[in-house]
Amino acid sequence: MFIMLVSNWANNQITVPSDQKAFADGQNLVSVYYDGNKKTVATNANTVGEALQKMGVTLNKGDVVEPAADQPLSEAVTNINVYRAYPYVIYDGNKKIQTLSGYRSPRKIIEQAGITVYPEDDITTDRIDQFESAGSVGESIHIDRAMPVTVVLAGKTFEFRTHKNTVSELFSEKGLEVKPTDGLNIPLTTKLTPGMKVIVRRLAQHIVTEQQAIEPNVQYITDQSKPVGYSQVQDPGAAGSQTLSYLVTDQDGVEQSRQLLDTTVTLQPHTKVVVIGPSTLHSGNSLADGWAKLRQCESGGNYANKRNPLYRGAYQFDYSTWGNYGGYHDPADAPPAVQDAKAQETYARRGASPWPICGRFLR
Repeated sequence: MFIMLVSNWANNQITVPSDQKAFADGQNLVSVYYDGNKKTVATNANTVGEALQKMGVTLNKGDVVEPAADQPLSEAVTNINVYRAYPYVIYDGNKKIQTLSGYRSPRKIIEQAGITVYPEDDITTDRIDQFESAGSVGESIHIDRAMPVTVVLAGKTFEFRTHKNTVSELFSEKGLEVKPTDGLNIPLTTKLTPGMKVIVRRLAQHIVTEQQAIEPNVQYITDQSKPVGYSQVQDPGAAGSQTLSYLVTDQDGVEQSRQLLDTTVTLQPHTKVVVIGPSTLHSGNSLADGWAKLRQCESGGNYANKRNPLYRGAYQFDYSTWGNYGGYHDPADAPPAVQDAKAQETYARRGASPWPICGRFLR
């Protein structure tokens, strides 16, 4: 296979008709621009670096090749540019780094030297005139580092870098708004220092409404014709409902407190009716006397006894055993008849075991 090359000697370029492929099967046409020269060859090299090696083009430290040396030669025609390295001195604070680079962009030169820079860092260049003091020829690159500052705003953490002087100037630069109700750990006029942490606690208030059930009252009807300990629900009743309105205060999105503003009953509860048999607790017989002694032993006979946070009422029920009996959460809030009924029910199921000490009066 033969390809005609058309040379334009005026601008030193070689053009190849677009419908042609390569000089021979497995070969590519490569043009290399280096040291002010241009060299065009047909090669079976697989990569840019291999093509340069075959063409005798030596790469020195810091030289830049475009495309990169490891780039495969996948096109029939490839243009390769070799940018020779120049000496640079990089000043990063108190550090002085001498390097060679084929790049002309200061940031690219710094990156090639393995130095991390941030978008906020200022970079300037200058020609080296004092060769002896600089220890090099070429250009100097100066990195003016931006100051790292941490800002915690409404529970979110931001890592900033800045050349500003005060907290207020930093907030203005970054577009951060401070509300009158916000709390800051330092004043806005505070001068920034490297590594400073500024915390803005954001307070907000809003009204929350909640629906809550109203447990029905329980009415006990004693039926003397029923046996002792008898209990039967005559009317299950129905729970009511109410709407509670709270003023909620949040800090950084987390609730700190709430204040009850209003309670509105939306549905009145319907009373529950329970028919019970006659009580043996106050009948005057020996068992009734035993119950009286048990109450005296447990609570001093006080149905409203709340001295112990765990055991409540005349019979010192714990909350688990009581189980919201009769619609009352706290046993000590239940009327004497309700506490008596629960005591009888418990005794019928478990005997005197719920009262390990005072239960001796029932045995």
